[in-house]
Order: sequence, then C-alpha cells, then structure tokens
Amino acid sequence: MDNRPIGVFDSGMGGLSVLRDLKSALPGENFIYFGDNGNAPYGTRGAEDILALSLSVAERLMERGVKALVIACNTAASAAEEALREKLPIPVVGIEPELIDAKARAGGKRVIVFATEATLRQPRYLAARERHCPDAVSIPAPELVLMVERGVLAGEEPERFFREKLAPYPEREIGAIALGCTHFSFLKRAIRSVVPSVSLFDGNARLIADLSAALAQRGLLADRGEGSRELLTSSEDPAVLQTMRMLMEVDVG
Repeated sequence: MDNRPIGVFDSGMGGLSVLRDLKSALPGENFIYFGDNGNAPYGTRGAEDILALSLSVAERLMERGVKALVIACNTAASAAEEALREKLPIPVVGIEPELIDAKARAGGKRVIVFATEATLRQPRYLAARERHCPDAVSIPAPELVLMVERGVLAGEEPERFFREKLAPYPEREIGAIALGCTHFSFLKRAIRSVVPSVSLFDGNARLIADLSAALAQRGLLADRGEGSRELLTSSEDPAVLQTMRMLMEVDVG
C-alpha cells in the first residue's frame, strides 16, 4: 500500500471534472491538483510550448512526492504524455476524447467532437479519429474554456454557443457528442438544453480504469479510508481558487 498523493494537472480548471470522478472512484487516495491558470489556455498554444509547460508542472508535482501523474487536459496529454512517460519514474496516465464509446452509441449517426484547436490538430487525436471514428465532425471550441474559467456553466451564453455550432446538424442526425476538453464536462447541462436526446461522452471512465490498473499493478494503491485533496494554481488571483472550490461542488449533471 502507498499513501503518497496522486498528482493531477490541467491548464486551468477543466481537470477538476476529472478530479471529482477520481475522488469518487478512488476515495482512499490523496490527490494534489495543479491548475496552470497563470499560463492558460493551452489550447491556443503551439506543441513545443505546451510540452514545456507540461514538463514544468510535472516537475512541481514530482517535488511534492506524487506516486502517479494524471494529465487531466486533453491538449497537454496530446502534446506531452509520451514525453512525460519517458521522463518520469512513475505511472503517467492522460485523458483522451472518448471516440470508441461515442461511435458505438451513435449507431451509424453522426459523432461530433468538441475540443480545443491544439487537441484537434495533434497527431494523437488525428490518428485516433482515423482509427475509431473517421467520419467524426471536429469542432474547435476555445470559447468554452474561457466560459468555464469564468464560472459560466449554464444560461444563455453557453446555450447560444451550442445552438450556433450545432445548427448545421439536426438533432435527429447526431448520435453522440464527445467532449474532447475536460472543461466541457462542466457544460453538460447547457449542451443537453440544446440537444436533450444526444448522448455525451468524456474520457473520464477510461482514464480512471487505466489509472486504477497502473496503481494495482505496481502495488501503489492507498490504504482504505478517506483520502484528501489539495488544490493549487499558478495564478496569483485569489478568485481563481474560489472558483476552483466552487467547481468541485457544483452539480454538473
């Protein structure tokens, strides 16, 4: 058994949606979450910049003695997961858009993927799309990242965005929507208000399964009991931590 913490990081607040599910699935584990809000968003940056930022955050978490690293950011995972696995002596698990289950649920209908520009242009996503769901419609949505960072999770602003982006695709023709950015999980209610019959998929379940397997294989699971969580940010704005705490408690549906 190993009670050292698990490090979780994102470019900002989106990875908190992953942390919430991690805490639910692995209640005995201790987690340190780092939001790189001071350098957010990652989704509009180049691959080399994203890699450098990800390595820097990973080093900070390694200094805190983490036993595993979760990249709770699709953009960072696409650009840096392979490099982090080679560099770090601990298990590294990254989030990915859930194309497999989305394609299966769609039943021949259209699959739509919302993600950041950086994720959509990365070879990792392009290869996964070609392999699992070549006819998926990829829609860049950097605006949604900023909405969540401001704590705007419902109402006219996000609903207008989804109405406009989904207007070319009648709801009856959409089989599933894959949320290719962890920020977007906080907007599920807004999406359902526009296309209530469409199934939504994030990559959390697959990531949790991969992490659980990696911890078990290496004997790194914590003792049973109630674990802890610690929230950190690179932003100097105290309002950022307040919003992070709010997102940990809000019902995302």
